[in-house]
Amino acid sequence: MDDRQLHVVQEEDGMKIFRTTLILLFILVLLGGYYFYEIKTVKPVKGDNKVFTFKKDDVVFLKIEKEGKVEISFQKEGNEWYITSPIDYKADSINVDELLDNLTSLTFDRKLNGSLSTYGLEKPAYTVEVRLKDGTVHSLMIGNKSPVKENYMEGYYVKTNQSSEVYRVNASFVDGFFLKNNYLYKYMEKFVVTVPKNEISKLIFYMGGQKFQFEKGQKGDWQFDGKSVKQEDMDNLLDSIVLLQISGQDRWKNVTSADIPFGFDVYGKDGIERISFAKRNENTGYVLIEGESMGQYVSLKDMESIESDLGKLIK
Repeated sequence: MDDRQLHVVQEEDGMKIFRTTLILLFILVLLGGYYFYEIKTVKPVKGDNKVFTFKKDDVVFLKIEKEGKVEISFQKEGNEWYITSPIDYKADSINVDELLDNLTSLTFDRKLNGSLSTYGLEKPAYTVEVRLKDGTVHSLMIGNKSPVKENYMEGYYVKTNQSSEVYRVNASFVDGFFLKNNYLYKYMEKFVVTVPKNEISKLIFYMGGQKFQFEKGQKGDWQFDGKSVKQEDMDNLLDSIVLLQISGQDRWKNVTSADIPFGFDVYGKDGIERISFAKRNENTGYVLIEGESMGQYVSLKDMESIESDLGKLIK
């Protein structure tokens, strides 16, 4: 073997040793992390590992902050939830209840030691705060993702304002608090009209510069211009109205001018809901409630369905 070949062999051997050293160092780091996680943490006693003990029905306020800034907040009034920030709007109570279900059923699989900065909890990415009926405030701070899976499940480090303990919790319970781009639409009430069908007592439609009024009689029959209308056709019209849903929302889009010559007022026992519309594109239109819109829009096909059902009654 000449000097050149010997040099190449020595160089290859050196690279192999270098790669082997890197691999061993990587394994050592992993083993060290696992040692810290497995040996320096304490597994909880089964059956006593709930993070919170309050009940979902006791919560009257919920707020989610991202890096110290309020992303969304909810206030409960009676049995209904309302968004109070960043907009004032009725909330989709089912989705709010899902957040509370995750919070009240949250359990931990590890207790950990160490400084808060180790777990990303000195300045948590997300903070969830709730207030109970008795005024008690509970907060959940969510930090870094755990590098080790527990029973093949991913997790996050969390802490509460009621304890100095740091916990590892299942990621599936906290994923819902990581608000996605469309989160505001997700938590908005989807139905445009909130008056139940059986509580509607009067309808006034505005179409093409004309006004059409329908009133419900004491016996439940509907009349237009003092004459009874076909119940089947009236039911179709009522269904089209109460089933009208927003299909999306342009965040931070404020609309105050209704330029579509169609709208209606819905009279219920608790008041009047005034609905009008503005152009958005060829497929959708902004819906204005009491003359204002937060960028929520509906399908023009759904609007046309209401107009069609109305046309059958006024022809």
